[in-house]
Amino acid sequence: MDGDMISKKELLELKGISYGTLYRWKRKRLIPDEWFVRKSTFTGQETFFPRDLILERVDSILNSKEGRSLDDLARILSEIPVEMNVTLDEMRARGLISDAAVSAAGPFLPGTLDFDGALVAFSVDGPIEAGDLSLEDAMNMVRNMAAADDGEALRRSAVRLYRKQGVAFCAILPDASKAYMDASSKLVFEISMPQAAAAFKTRILQKKGGWDHE
Repeated sequence: MDGDMISKKELLELKGISYGTLYRWKRKRLIPDEWFVRKSTFTGQETFFPRDLILERVDSILNSKEGRSLDDLARILSEIPVEMNVTLDEMRARGLISDAAVSAAGPFLPGTLDFDGALVAFSVDGPIEAGDLSLEDAMNMVRNMAAADDGEALRRSAVRLYRKQGVAFCAILPDASKAYMDASSKLVFEISMPQAAAAFKTRILQKKGGWDHE
């Protein structure tokens, strides 16, 4: 078996879920069809999944499902962005980001944001508030994310901040598992944009009345 794949049997045992639960999630589009990969083994055909993606997704479902319908979860976990037209100040007023995130993102983002722009600001908010990112490092990451010209690709990426000989630099990686850096570059922080997008949608859905699309 490929090192980056996990079998259905191993997944069910590892996460303590049933066959029926897994395929109910599939029917509800919580797990994309393309993640179910049929492969030949010495016992016949078996189903495998991309290991990192499926483990992250199952954890997200298990940690989020209490009190939520599967339809709500499907909206949160899908790759479809929420339609919005919002400013950083409006995001702050609605409790979506803090003052620190506004300071980090304000110099690099346009005045009015769609989902992808808003996600960039949201993605650094938690790490700043937790003390995992300095304001300067967060600004470095925002500057690079804001320059990305493909919002869909960014939503699927890992964004990493490295430091080499005291100088910080940012890398946006479509496939973090295939990233190779020289030994003198130290990883400072990493943002999983799929996780950030799911957390952002969860925060939006938690707001009373949902999101206003005006």
